[in-house]
Amino acid sequence: MNRSPPDATPAAIAAARVATGAKVSARPKAARAAAPLSSRAEAASPTPRDVIPDGCNLGVVLRVLLGVNVAMLVVALAGAQTPADALTTLLTSAALVEPAALLSLILWCLLRRGLPPLPLHVQRGLAWLVPVVVAGVMLAVFGRITPELQGGRMLMPLAMALIAGIVIQHYLELRARAFSPAVAEARFQALQSRIRPHFFFNSLNAVLAVVREDPKRAERMLESVADLFRAVMGDVRKLVPFEQELGLCRQYVEIEQTRLGERLKIDWQIGAVHPRAKVPQLLLQPVIENAVRYGAEKIEGECEIVVRIRQLGFNLEFFVSNPIAREPIQREGNQIGLTNIRGRLALIYDLEAKLDARVRRDRFELTMTIPVENK
Repeated sequence: MNRSPPDATPAAIAAARVATGAKVSARPKAARAAAPLSSRAEAASPTPRDVIPDGCNLGVVLRVLLGVNVAMLVVALAGAQTPADALTTLLTSAALVEPAALLSLILWCLLRRGLPPLPLHVQRGLAWLVPVVVAGVMLAVFGRITPELQGGRMLMPLAMALIAGIVIQHYLELRARAFSPAVAEARFQALQSRIRPHFFFNSLNAVLAVVREDPKRAERMLESVADLFRAVMGDVRKLVPFEQELGLCRQYVEIEQTRLGERLKIDWQIGAVHPRAKVPQLLLQPVIENAVRYGAEKIEGECEIVVRIRQLGFNLEFFVSNPIAREPIQREGNQIGLTNIRGRLALIYDLEAKLDARVRRDRFELTMTIPVENK
């Protein structure tokens, strides 16, 4: 049980709570680190839980289609005597292979999203059979029009579809292993370490600015800082409810408004969002922190920061706009933060997330779009 001396100020008590919370939250992580590893190979490259290709992911779609087209081009060039013959073979093959690849991606997407947890060997078998089934259906349809695709001549395309399914599934599984938590952990820790120093420094300065004048307010601020510290010390890969992330952002803004006074104005424009929507923890807070750091702290007078969040179909759009100071360091500082955010988005969402930034009318505008996660 933690006890404080009778003459401790409220701010000191809250600071002790911050330290205690940090120690408690660190224990489970230390216990996990001390746990024995069952297999060194599995720890270095753990097997993904889902090995069916994610046909809903834009990065997977682009990689599969690019690989299929490259393979068709190689086959066409290898079997043709003239460029015209190669072009004819390529176009003829594309008429059958391209729709088959797209349909296979759609079926992979449905299987990955709709099936309950299955053993890995069952998942691999289903993934391999999808291109075969698709090719068989399309051959049956085209066979009525093209006699050359009837009878025993269907075996070769089916065999090639099976080989293609095995190669694609195996490649994507190996890629998932390469970007597994054991490998990506170091990258996330490096990205996370860039968040912590500025965040700690700004938060502690905000508390110190009022600790002597208003101890009760300082205590409330330290309690908010404790919540924010726990989030920063946690796993930045974790998906949390949207409302929780928005609440952390509001707590951070309250701390900064206490430090900067009436100069800092936040225009919250929060639209309708799926009630179970989830976002990466501390994804939006660094964006708002950049807006405060390179906006309100650098300019004189009132600084209005616009935060607009809305759901557009299956995507969440975050828009943050802040006035900028006429200094060269402005763009450099924002670019450091943007590099951090882009790195996290790439590791979590691959090519499905998008981040755009521009300067317009003496304001820095950032638009970030991520898929809606509601599982």
